[in-house]
Amino acid sequence: MNIAISGLRSQIARILQKNLTSEQAAVVADYFVWAEMTGNTTQGIVKMMGTEPIQDIVPQGKVAIVKDTKLSQIIDAKRNPAPFVSQIATEVAIQKASEYGFAIIGVRNAFSSNGAQGYYVEQIADAGLIGIMCSRSPASAAAFGGIDPVFGTNPIGFGFPTLDKPIVFDAATSAMTFYGLVLAKARGEEIPENMAIDSEGNPTIDPAAAMDGALLPFDRSYKGSGFAMAIETLAGPLLGGAWVDNKTFEEEWGTVVIAIDPELTVGRDELKANVSDMLDKIRAARTRDGGEIRLPSEHARRRYAAAKERGYIEIDDAVARELGIAA
Repeated sequence: MNIAISGLRSQIARILQKNLTSEQAAVVADYFVWAEMTGNTTQGIVKMMGTEPIQDIVPQGKVAIVKDTKLSQIIDAKRNPAPFVSQIATEVAIQKASEYGFAIIGVRNAFSSNGAQGYYVEQIADAGLIGIMCSRSPASAAAFGGIDPVFGTNPIGFGFPTLDKPIVFDAATSAMTFYGLVLAKARGEEIPENMAIDSEGNPTIDPAAAMDGALLPFDRSYKGSGFAMAIETLAGPLLGGAWVDNKTFEEEWGTVVIAIDPELTVGRDELKANVSDMLDKIRAARTRDGGEIRLPSEHARRRYAAAKERGYIEIDDAVARELGIAA
C-alpha cells in the first residue's frame, strides 16, 4: 500500500498517543517514518505489532537522570519508549562530546526496541563526531551451541563523518531481527533456513516456532555469540540494568551511546578527509562481475531520497491492516 509520508507520520502519532504524550509520539513517529523511508521494514512500524507493541506502553513516570558527570550520564527511562529516550541520549552525547571530547551515555529500563542504531549514530556523525551505539533486549537469541535464548538481537552501530554524508553501519548480532520474525508471521511467510531453532533446538523455518525458540548468532559461530555477549555487557551490567539472567528487569531494554570528538586525535577536518579517501579506495577496488561495491548506508540513503522525492512510502499490506493504517 502506498501512503503519503505526512499521512503515515500523523497516523502513527495518533496511534502512539494512546499512552504517550504528543511530544513522545512525534519523536517515535519520526523514527518510524525514517525507517520505512530507508526500506528498513523490520525496524519500522512492525514494532507496533507483536506481543508488546510500543503503543501499549505504560510509563512508570518521567525519564530520570541517575548519574551525571562531564563525560557520562545514566538515564532511567522509567519504561518510556526506547526511541524517545534514545533520542535524548543521542543529543546529550553530542552536547557532552562537543564540549569535553568524549561522552558515554547509558539508558536502562526502557520499553520496546529503539530500532536501527544507524538512525542515532548518523546524527552524531552529522555533528562531526564519531558515534557508536549498542543495545540489549529481552532474550530471543541463543549462544553458539545453546538452545535457550540468552541474548537479545543485540545490535551495534557506527557512524563516521566524511567530506560528504556520514558513513553508517549497523547490524544485529543475531542471524535476523526479532521483528523480522514478527513481520514474516504477519505475512504468513516462512523465514530462510539456518536462522533459528525451535524450543527443542531443532532448525525451523516457522517464524512462530522461532519466536518460541531462539535465533542463531549472525555467523552461526562463537564469534557472533562473543559480539552479543560484549554488547550485553555494555548495555546491561555496565549500566546497572538488565542482563541475561537478571529477572528483576526481565523485559528491560538497555542502550549505550558513545560519542568521540576527532579533535582528541587528528582533528575533525583531517578525519573527514581520511575517511573519505579510505572509502574512495574501497569503491575503486576491482569486483568479480564489474558491479558496484556496496558500502554501508548508501543504499538506504538512496531509498530515503527516492521516497522523499516521491512524497509517499510503500508499506506492507499485512502491517497496515493490523495497525489500521489507511492510504
